[in-house]
Amino acid sequence: MRVRVLLVLAAVLALALTGSTQSRPPKVLVLYDMEGVSGASTVRHTSFRQPEEYAAGRESLTADVNAAIAGLKAAGVTDITVVDGHGSGNAQEPDVLEAQLLAPAKMISRDQPFDIYMDSYDQSIDAVVAVAMHAGAGNRQGFLSHTYTGHDIEYKVNGVPFNESMILAMGAARLKIPLIMVSGDDQLETEVRRNLPWVEYAAVKHAVDRSRAEPLPRAEASRRIEAAAKTAVEKLASARLLETPGPFRFALTFQDEAQARAAALLPGAEPVPGSSTAVQVRSQDFEEGYRLSLRLISLAGPAARETAMQAALAGSPEAEALQKRIGAFMSDRFLGQAVVPPPPPSVAQAGKIRYFGAR
Repeated sequence: MRVRVLLVLAAVLALALTGSTQSRPPKVLVLYDMEGVSGASTVRHTSFRQPEEYAAGRESLTADVNAAIAGLKAAGVTDITVVDGHGSGNAQEPDVLEAQLLAPAKMISRDQPFDIYMDSYDQSIDAVVAVAMHAGAGNRQGFLSHTYTGHDIEYKVNGVPFNESMILAMGAARLKIPLIMVSGDDQLETEVRRNLPWVEYAAVKHAVDRSRAEPLPRAEASRRIEAAAKTAVEKLASARLLETPGPFRFALTFQDEAQARAAALLPGAEPVPGSSTAVQVRSQDFEEGYRLSLRLISLAGPAARETAMQAALAGSPEAEALQKRIGAFMSDRFLGQAVVPPPPPSVAQAGKIRYFGAR
């Protein structure tokens, strides 16, 4: 009898605990990029180097993020965290206008760099919303389409083209957290419908081509984002996780052979059969493979920059004089006679920088 009573009490306690967990409002992470901002119609709207257009892009981004926050709040969400997922070059503050974010949303701010797709969340998060995203590399029609890097590198996992929304969904799936809503252009919508069919989508502009987009009116874009975010939370119980079974093969196709040769220097990397520009890495774990893919991109970066510098130099009327100066510097450095000025102190060295996500 005593054992039976204890079992009944344990069952009642379990039900009580389950009920209290289910009644808690969900906690949601909002990650934003910038290429998919409703008002961004040229690349200049997304770059810190273009102050006037960037300012307009930030205003539109803030409106998009606030529309998502409004939709989440309308669905009963009271705990909202925002992470910067765009590398505009602004190292001082997030791309969103933080002071204008609707309460109760708050920005992530850390004193160390972190990976936005793997390290922005923990098990306290119930769902992820992605705002202002873009189509993946290889989609020649998507506005500013790329995957992770501004270099035009095609990115595939187990033979499937991956965009950044899919990387985010796979990263969050490690902790059983679903991606439930995405906004961006109509080309990304096609990719999301194909690969993440349970995700609510808000199309906020038409991609004319990779360099141009036609935005919807501000009010309509905000209405769509808010409605999609609200519906996504209301349907949270039926949300799914992106399940791509391992082992994993991350294959990156670079712009030229020089980049591929540099990337192939990574231990464990191997050329993709039949291609002189594609390199792949293998792993049993998605996160491990993802981080290895970033190392491939990092190794290829200097080769891409060297090609760009050579092209810029070749087009300069001072090309011959500059080539001589470069040659003289390299010779002097070899002989120990060149003076290399130290880099100026950075904000990071001064210990003042805060990391809101991507840089």
